Amino acid sequence: FFSRHMSTASAAAAATAAPPAPLPVPPPPAGSASAEVPVQQASRPIVVGSCAYWRGKEAEESKSHEWTVYVRAASPDEDPGLFIKRVVFQLHPTITPSTRTVEAPPFEVTEQGWGEFEVGIKVYYHGGERAVDFSHLLKLYPEAEVAGSPARELSIDRPVVAEKYDEIVWAEPSAELRARLSEADKHAPEKGWRSSKHAKWFCTFEPEPQEAEMKACYERITQELRAASRRRIEMEEEIRQLRAEPAD
Repeated sequence: FFSRHMSTASAAAAATAAPPAPLPVPPPPAGSASAEVPVQQASRPIVVGSCAYWRGKEAEESKSHEWTVYVRAASPDEDPGLFIKRVVFQLHPTITPSTRTVEAPPFEVTEQGWGEFEVGIKVYYHGGERAVDFSHLLKLYPEAEVAGSPARELSIDRPVVAEKYDEIVWAEPSAELRARLSEADKHAPEKGWRSSKHAKWFCTFEPEPQEAEMKACYERITQELRAASRRRIEMEEEIRQLRAEPAD
C-alpha cells in the first residue's frame, strides 16, 4: 500500500488538509498470476481518529471521559465494510480486554477512562491484501487552537477530536478488492457515517486547496534557496579575489 496522511488535533482546526506522498506496497512475487498481468493501482482514503467527551458532573477519578476510537471512510456516504474486512484495536493494557476486534462497520471501540495513550490499530482488507498498521494518540484534553493562545476549557457540549487522514494505495490489488472498491464507489448513504452520533464533530479533509498552498510554499522556499546559493557563490568569489590580491 501507499500511505499518505495528515493529522489534526481538533475539528475546529481542521477545515482543510492535504496528505503527503505515499509509500509503496511490495508487488507480488515474480511468476505469480498477478505479476504476469499488469493491474492498475487502486486507492481509498480513510480516517483514523477519536472523539472524547468529558463526563462533567458524572466524571469519576478513573472515568473522567467517555471516548470512541475509530476507523472511518473519508466520504460520509461510503460503506467501509466493502473493502475493510476487520479492524483490531490494541488499547492500554489496563483496559480489559485490551485487544478488541471489530468485524463490521462501524469500526470503533467506546470506553471510559481518564488518561491519554497510543492506540495500536491494524486494518485488514478484503481480497487477501496485506494488513496495515496505524498508531493513534487518544486525546482527552483540548489544546490551543491558535499557537500562543490558551487551550479551551473542558466542556460536556464539545468533544476533543483527533483525526488523521490516510490514503491507502494498492499497487496491484486483487480482483476481489477491485470489485469491492468499484461497488464502494456507488455510495450507500444508509451505510455511511452520517447517522453516527459523532458525525457533527468529524473533520472535513479537502486536499486540493492545501496542495496548492503547499506548492506555493515549495516554490517560495526554492527561490530563497537559489538566492542564498547565488549569495554564497558571490561571497566565495569575493574571498578568492581578496586572497589573490598582493599584500601591501
